[in-house]
Amino acid sequence: MEQGVISDRTKQIALLVSLSCVLQIMESAVPHPIPGLRLGLANMLSLVALVTLGFRAALQVSILRTVLSSFLMGTFMSPTFVLSFSAGVAATCVMGLLYRASGSARRYRFSLIGISVFGALCHNTVQLLLAYLLLVRHKGVFVFLPYLVLGAVATGWITGAIARAVCLRLEKPEDFKPSSFPLKAPGRTFSGFYVEGSSLVHRLSGELKILLTVFISILLVITTDAPVLMFLTTFLIIAVLSSNVPFSSLIRRSRRCFFLILTAFLIPVFMHGSGEALFETAFITITREGVIQGFRFAFRLYYLIILSLLLTATTSPKELTGSLTILLGFLKFFRISPMKTALTLSMAWNAVPYLWEAARAGVRKENLSKIKGIGPLIGSVGSWIAGLYVMAENMSAEDEASSPVSHLGPKPDNPEEGRAGTSQARASGEENCS
Repeated sequence: MEQGVISDRTKQIALLVSLSCVLQIMESAVPHPIPGLRLGLANMLSLVALVTLGFRAALQVSILRTVLSSFLMGTFMSPTFVLSFSAGVAATCVMGLLYRASGSARRYRFSLIGISVFGALCHNTVQLLLAYLLLVRHKGVFVFLPYLVLGAVATGWITGAIARAVCLRLEKPEDFKPSSFPLKAPGRTFSGFYVEGSSLVHRLSGELKILLTVFISILLVITTDAPVLMFLTTFLIIAVLSSNVPFSSLIRRSRRCFFLILTAFLIPVFMHGSGEALFETAFITITREGVIQGFRFAFRLYYLIILSLLLTATTSPKELTGSLTILLGFLKFFRISPMKTALTLSMAWNAVPYLWEAARAGVRKENLSKIKGIGPLIGSVGSWIAGLYVMAENMSAEDEASSPVSHLGPKPDNPEEGRAGTSQARASGEENCS
């Protein structure tokens, strides 16, 4: 494959990663009463990547979107990152298998909506299982299973319909006008939670800090010994003090996980029926053992959140990207270049502020709140997402100085060659979009 084609494909993947990050950041601001249940617009772009660019690209979008979003929101290597990363990869693999089956045998054909529903079911199920195995080792966590299954069917149908609308609109990119998504200088800097400094923690290599975070996380999951927990607590306090990152800043950033921590505490408190009763009614029994177990689960979760915040606060985005280039060596088994993956991550990071401003402008112009009916709303959201992508792709092709992707690498010698692979992939997916 020619270098120009590779460069153009890398740009397209970077745009999808950046756009999915913007959607995830927007969606994170919307309250969700049931932990783990969200609409999943960011995951929807993995399905779009599957149709337009193929499975490997979809897997890259899923992985890099989770990594980049965690950088930007300060949750890298946190429990929410582990759940989102694992569930996203599993859901993408399931959707990839179903999409391949749909293309090879008509008797097993699924629409994009059907594929999206199965992907959402897989995503929610994997998250719940991991939450049980790694965080809240109490069977009471499965009380959320019916809600997550029903929610997956609903959200999977909606995101599948939006993905279908996006794919159909991408078949006619000439319909979009650049003025529909004005490109402005970013009004917000997405630098993550990094705090500049020269402390001992800052000077440690990024790979060492990531591996140390993983090791401590595993140790917290497998141990319940009080001496070990006391040692880890002391270690964290010393690390925070040595980093010169204010405790108040870490605590303030951790507030976004309040309901997740509260859920981890309340599940064993209200569902651990055996042991010494502290409070008892006809319907509820709160035991001493349940309260202790609730505190243990909440402590473990909060510890991991603070640990991840400390990692992103003391490791610059550039260093995190470079460290991941080394640690993502396993991607070679999927014929994905770690170096190119790190390049894609950096390019996507540069594009986020511009796409964020363009997305906000597009939302205000579309005025989605005044659209009546689910059908027109899905069509409008699909057009909005496709328009954002086409806007950024066109700016990349023109290589304008103000482009969000002006630093995405060299243009191909023949721009039409760079789009040949994408056009072919889109054509192969037209039947599934119908």
